[in-house]
Amino acid sequence: MNWSKGLWRGWLAAALLWGAAVAAFAAADLHGRHPFAGLYAYSDARDAFLPQHYAADEAVVEDGVRRGVVTRTDFPDGTTLAAPPDLGEERVRAVAERFWAERWARRAEALWPWALRAAVPPLLLLLSGAFALWVARGFRPKVVPEEMGVETATAEDAPKAAFNTRSAGGLPPFIRSLGPDPKRRRVLGAGR
Repeated sequence: MNWSKGLWRGWLAAALLWGAAVAAFAAADLHGRHPFAGLYAYSDARDAFLPQHYAADEAVVEDGVRRGVVTRTDFPDGTTLAAPPDLGEERVRAVAERFWAERWARRAEALWPWALRAAVPPLLLLLSGAFALWVARGFRPKVVPEEMGVETATAEDAPKAAFNTRSAGGLPPFIRSLGPDPKRRRVLGAGR
């Protein structure tokens, strides 16, 4: 029985199950929320994109667009950017392009805590298991190597040929296995 191999496989299975559970909780927690969806407002004073955590439904945003107090830009990933209309059309387009370019940084920032939750517990378990095996191996009895003495060669220790060369005139076994043939016996000799 190999404890190291069994514990390694057990850890691998537990780590995969743990990662799947954390991924399921992360998907449930982040679905439909910032930075993967939702409304962002551009702040010209801060030059930043601020997630709007209040419940701004579609009608409120559309009302702001209709009254001319907000410019709305929708993106393919489900996010919406609201910017003040006094920035001008060209500046709003540049802000929207920057918002779209920075989406991966926002997502990485949101996923970082979930990645730590998925990776740290299995790594701690692996390190503690390796430490426990290291301690357990310290309690094994020491194997004393055999005395290194001068070895004398005996007949039993002599290397043996790959096939028996004493019979059939030194022919390899595959030829000798062809069976007795009276003609061959006369040529090769009678069992010399």
